Amino acid sequence: MQWPTQLSTPAYADLVVQTVADGKFEHAFVPLTVSANGHQATFQVSQDALKIDGVRVNASAFLQQRVADLLGAHLVTPKLLDQMWINRAVTILPCTQPIASSAAAMARHSACVDRALAAAGGVPANGIVQTVGKTWVLSNQLSPTVAVNMGWYLAQPLPGLPFDPAPSEPSEHMVQSPGTHHDPNWIDYSQVCLFVDAECVVDGAYSTFAEVAQSPDLSPLVSHEGPLRFLRQPGLPGMGMPIATAETVVPPSPSASLQGAGTVGAVALGAGVGGFLAGPPGALAGAGIGWAADAVGRRFVQRRRGRVWT
Repeated sequence: MQWPTQLSTPAYADLVVQTVADGKFEHAFVPLTVSANGHQATFQVSQDALKIDGVRVNASAFLQQRVADLLGAHLVTPKLLDQMWINRAVTILPCTQPIASSAAAMARHSACVDRALAAAGGVPANGIVQTVGKTWVLSNQLSPTVAVNMGWYLAQPLPGLPFDPAPSEPSEHMVQSPGTHHDPNWIDYSQVCLFVDAECVVDGAYSTFAEVAQSPDLSPLVSHEGPLRFLRQPGLPGMGMPIATAETVVPPSPSASLQGAGTVGAVALGAGVGGFLAGPPGALAGAGIGWAADAVGRRFVQRRRGRVWT
């Protein structure tokens, strides 16, 4: 992949989005079981950060949200990221370097993670790798001008690095506790893409992340802040189409072979038909219908394939 030299350019974000939409990326969801408030849930979370051409791509909060929309997923929460660390199968140290927002720094960081993984013996099936970088998270502190990032867990103190308590597990520690110092356009080499699938299983029954996150009873499974006020990074301009949020339709999590260009095609077809029949308002409505129809179809296919939730 020929990346723009600087990652803060719109060309970089658009290239990442288009590549993911084309299905040319590497990413796997693996199960994570969490118990809280008398409930037990299994979520599907990122095994490792999303990669393109073998490189863990960096993202701003806005870019990471755009990718999440294409995957039918959400940004993780501080509580879920803590649980990913606690339930990790592979432990690696943070790969730090001088702050930079360049393609070269992105490649160096990803290569450092790869070397650490190789030294640890690789990634076991369904095992979570931590810590692979910082990531943008869902939080009640979000706003259209504020993003929240966190990450780089530590099993023990390291000279020169902060040793902050984890937000929902004070006995665990990290370099970057949830911070609001950056706006949603900030990007640097440490910010990688981690997600949680839109579907989950709660107490043995099908549910969605959105239902859990906004429920006073169930939200402790995913949030240490109470029910979430936001299910997406606020302030995202969008991608020229109405984005399917939890308030409209919650798309299921497809595998890489079931997502991407097909979803974009369904939305485009719906927008085209709607625009022909009723002009711009029809195009917006048609795009939404196209996304919903694709979500239902992917959910049906996924259930036929018998996704494993254990």
